Amino acid sequence: MYKKLWTFIFITLLLSLYNNLDAQNSNASKKIVIGFYNCENFYDTINQTNVIDEDFLPGSEKKYNQAVFNDKAERLANVMYKLGTMGNTNGIAILGLAEIENKIVLNKLIESALLKKYHYKYIHFDSKDPRGVDVALIYNPALFIPYQYRPYSLTDASHFNTYATRDILYVKGTLTNDWVHILVNHWPSRRGGEKSSANKRIWAGMVCKRIMDSVHLIEPDAKFIVMGDFNDNPTDKSIKQLKMINPFEKMFKNGIGSIANNDAWNLFDQILISPKWPLEEAGKKNNLNISDCKSIIYKNFDMIESSGKYAGYPKRTYNGIEFNKGYSDHFPVALIFTLKKAENSQ
Repeated sequence: MYKKLWTFIFITLLLSLYNNLDAQNSNASKKIVIGFYNCENFYDTINQTNVIDEDFLPGSEKKYNQAVFNDKAERLANVMYKLGTMGNTNGIAILGLAEIENKIVLNKLIESALLKKYHYKYIHFDSKDPRGVDVALIYNPALFIPYQYRPYSLTDASHFNTYATRDILYVKGTLTNDWVHILVNHWPSRRGGEKSSANKRIWAGMVCKRIMDSVHLIEPDAKFIVMGDFNDNPTDKSIKQLKMINPFEKMFKNGIGSIANNDAWNLFDQILISPKWPLEEAGKKNNLNISDCKSIIYKNFDMIESSGKYAGYPKRTYNGIEFNKGYSDHFPVALIFTLKKAENSQ
C-alpha cells in the first residue's frame, strides 16, 4: 500500500514539475536572430568563364578541390547552425552573406546535414563584380516571408563604369508579422589605401540611402535593416550618412572588431536598424512586435587562430596558399531580438 502511495506521489510531483517548466517556457520571451557573415571567397570548384576564379580551382596553387570546398561549407554551416541556436529552436531568421560565388555554394550550405531541417531558402543575384563574389540573403520561411526583391548596382555614368563592384541586395518582407525592408551590402574595399578609396564607400552609402529614401516616399514609416561588410567602421562618414541606429558603434569604441589587420581591429561587419524602428526604452513603446535587441560578434575557439603571427585573428581557410582548415577572415555579427509576449496568448 505504502509503495503504491509513494509511487503515486512521485508521479504527481514529476507531472507538476513538467507542467511548471512547460508554463515557464510558454511564458518566456521568444527571440529571433538576424545575422551577417562575410564567408571569404566561398567559391565552388568549377571554372566560370565570366569571373576571375582561377585561384579557387583544383589545378591552382591553393589546390582548391572538392575536399576543401566540402570542409569550408561544413564549417560555415556549423556557424550558421550555432547562430540559430542562440535565439530559438527554429534556426536563424535572416542571414546576409558576402563573398558568395553563386547558387551552387548557397545550395551546398542550406542542404547540409546541420541546416536541412530548417528548410532555408535564399535570394541571390549575380553581380558584375569581376571576381564573381556577390551578396545573398538566406532566410527561414517559418520566420521571414519575402514579398519583393531586386539588386541595385553602384554603377552610373561617374562611378564604377570601368571596374564593377558588388550590388546592394534589397528585400522587402514580413518578419514576425511586421513589414521590414532589408539591404545587404558589401561596399568597395580599402585596396589602395583607406583615404584614397573612401569616396567609393561614401558613394555606396549614398546609393543605399537613396534606396531607403525612395521607399520612404511611399511608406513614410518604413522600417529598415541595413547589414553588410561596409569596409568602414561605425564612426566613418560613409556609415554615419545613413542616419541609422548602429548597435555596434559602442563595441567599436571599446576596441572590439570583426576583422583584424596589422594587429588592429576593425568592425566592418555591422547590422543597422532604422530610426523608424525604435527599441523600447525608458517607458517608450514601439509599434512593432520586437521589444529589445542585443548585438554580438560571434566567435568560438575553433574560429580563432591559436598560434603564430596571426594568433587571435579570425581563422582563415588559407594562409597564403596553405590550406588552414579555417572559416573566414571575418567573424559573423548578429542581432538577437526579443519579441513581445502576446497579450492574449492561449
